[in-house]
Amino acid sequence: MGDVDVLGVTSVDDELFVLLDRDSGQVAVYSVNDYRLLRHLSLPGLERNSENDLTSCVRHRCLYASDHDNRRVHRYDLASSATSKWPVPGFPCGLSVTPSSNLLVACRLPHKLVELSADSGQCVREIALQSGNGWPCHAVQLTTGQYVVTFRDRVCIVDNDGRVTRSYCGQCGSGVGQLTCVPRHLAVDEDSQFIFVADFFNDRVVVLSPTLEFVLYINERLSRPRRLHFHHARARFLFVLDDSPSLTWQVMMLLPHCLELLFLSLFCFACYYLFSYLYGLLTHYTKELGGRVLW
Repeated sequence: MGDVDVLGVTSVDDELFVLLDRDSGQVAVYSVNDYRLLRHLSLPGLERNSENDLTSCVRHRCLYASDHDNRRVHRYDLASSATSKWPVPGFPCGLSVTPSSNLLVACRLPHKLVELSADSGQCVREIALQSGNGWPCHAVQLTTGQYVVTFRDRVCIVDNDGRVTRSYCGQCGSGVGQLTCVPRHLAVDEDSQFIFVADFFNDRVVVLSPTLEFVLYINERLSRPRRLHFHHARARFLFVLDDSPSLTWQVMMLLPHCLELLFLSLFCFACYYLFSYLYGLLTHYTKELGGRVLW
């Protein structure tokens, strides 16, 4: 791609779509099978900005690109090549698709989450984010209905009123269980609901549980990861856009060895909850017997 910056990555079926920081032909289309460049798609009127993002809806077979400076989202229909522009009540940054296939937009000034109808582009929900957390970068919705948002120096779960109910990373750093000041982007594994965070300045991806507990981190030839995306048909392939020493962008496939660690982590969580359950039963029956110790 020469010196062209890369702003987003997504996929539909066997095609990988990469958003480029350029005036025309902004979306490069690659084959997922051999990463061969197939063609370019144009989004007329898309203003260049490093905060723009790209996502896709497999159900509706379309692409969405945020147009930060013009306060709108571009929709590209893959079947007809038709484009449309949806206004957004804020400056849009990160994009994701909700479990109900609507579009979720992280906005700045004002800081809020905006949900747009996949059918009409109309705003169906606005969630004003709690002040004091800084600007939001990206947001996703879990199957539980909760929202996970990356802020300036933390990852948070917020409720429908925009209040933070749980957060990860009270301090910045490069150690295990810490983040840098710029957790950029999120990707969610549909099966486990584990959350993958692009830990920009630490050159790695941090994996969190659905309750934002630290699981592990992936540091495999990464340099400033900025965008993450799980391939829908190949759910165990995580694509990472990052800066590399030899290229301005790089798409990486991670995970066969990480799966073993994830399953190990799930096993550990299961053991922990089983132990807690048995301990609770034991405590209950001890109280029932008048506090007499049975062992």
